Amino acid sequence: MQYADSAILASRQYGTSDDLSRDHLSKGIIYYFYQKNYRQALNQYVLAYNYSKGSDDQYQKYKVVYHLGIVKGHLGYYEDALSHFEKCIRFYGQHIAEDLHNNETYNYKKAYFNSLHQLTVINRYLNNFKKSDSLSLLGDKLTRNNKDFVLENSYFLKCIGISKYNDGAYASASAYLKRSLPAIVKRNDFAWASVVYFYLGRIDIAQRKQEQGIMYFNKVDSIFNKQGFVIPEVSPSYNFLIDFYRSKKNIKRQLYYTDQLLKADSLISNDYPYLSSKLHRDYDRSSLLDEKQRLEKASRKKIMIGQILIVSGSMLLGFFIYHYYRERKIRKQYELLQKKLENQPNVIADVDGEMSPKASSRKTSLTAAMTEEIRQKLNKFEKDLMFTKKGLTEKSVAVKLGTNSHYLSVYINENKGMNFNKYMAELRINHITHLLNTDTKYLNYSIKALAEECGIAARQNFSSLFFEINGIRPTDYIKNRKKDLGIS
Repeated sequence: MQYADSAILASRQYGTSDDLSRDHLSKGIIYYFYQKNYRQALNQYVLAYNYSKGSDDQYQKYKVVYHLGIVKGHLGYYEDALSHFEKCIRFYGQHIAEDLHNNETYNYKKAYFNSLHQLTVINRYLNNFKKSDSLSLLGDKLTRNNKDFVLENSYFLKCIGISKYNDGAYASASAYLKRSLPAIVKRNDFAWASVVYFYLGRIDIAQRKQEQGIMYFNKVDSIFNKQGFVIPEVSPSYNFLIDFYRSKKNIKRQLYYTDQLLKADSLISNDYPYLSSKLHRDYDRSSLLDEKQRLEKASRKKIMIGQILIVSGSMLLGFFIYHYYRERKIRKQYELLQKKLENQPNVIADVDGEMSPKASSRKTSLTAAMTEEIRQKLNKFEKDLMFTKKGLTEKSVAVKLGTNSHYLSVYINENKGMNFNKYMAELRINHITHLLNTDTKYLNYSIKALAEECGIAARQNFSSLFFEINGIRPTDYIKNRKKDLGIS
């Protein structure tokens, strides 16, 4: 880092814009790859980009494009990152076959292999598994037994190992991951080392080697403690550690790993908005403005197109940010609902039960005998799912139970703590939520069909009630449930 700072000072005094672009990019690489300080790395990348404007040094330009692509991949903008790395692949690939100095050929090959590795990773994140697998195999073939690219080969071995794990070939996956580890550790690339440890731990857990798996998850935690670094892909290590020590009834370790998980989540959450806003404000917007300036020289018609691109691009970026936080909020609400369903498997648990002490202390117009009679009949009404019939009113239910609507209303208010309409809504929504959670066929029903299944006449009314009671829209619940079950 001291060398990088001195190089920047020298370039400011004696160098060119190209020199400054290279020096700031080098400093950013130190921040990103060695310190995992994403904020400082991004600042340096943006400076490198600004100094590279108008330069004829295409190699330097594409180095900036590559590293900004890595930041976009870290932020989850996988389609954008994919575009960056595909551009790099084309640029570096076309120069490999040229008659260049050995050093230049080495640099182009190294850049090509690194771009190929990132393209492999991004395709896996996008669930393009077939494409990802073919790229990792190609990378392994091109770098195998080449002493100049041992580290690059290790990255491809790591990708193959993860692919083997996803296919359930645990022995083969473990072998590939362990082969990848020495060069990655030697380079002190603790980011990818933590990923390798995470998957080795998952392999051992899958093979019921619990103690060994926990050892690998502890290595992930050790990296987090030492480097202050964690990526979302490996944060589930803490869930395994918490569950393990819960089974051992070790409250101290449970609390420690719960605290670590909260710290990791906070770190990821804090980095995201800063990096995202910085990237869009200083790079994406700058790129669009550069495009606008170029178009201004061509014609006024093209200026209008450029302005539309800027506005639509900004709107699109805003949409992606909004969509990210919305999906995150929905996921948290879904997980809360799943925990509620696990703890309360009875579909009518929320509306069934004894009178609360507060309610029982109120004066009532019902005798004890009348209360008991209505309770038994209402229990049968619930258990026989008679509430799923459409068009039920307080009066029609009272007639069905052999009582009158006044007594029924008093009973529900005093013993369920709600009015008749709220009571019916909770019965129906709890029932359909239970079906969606336990029977996959209902996940393919339309919203209208789900509404009819539980006795609600209007589709919109069903969606509103589902959201009011569960805190999540039925469409969002179904999407997350399918994702958990691996249903496309």
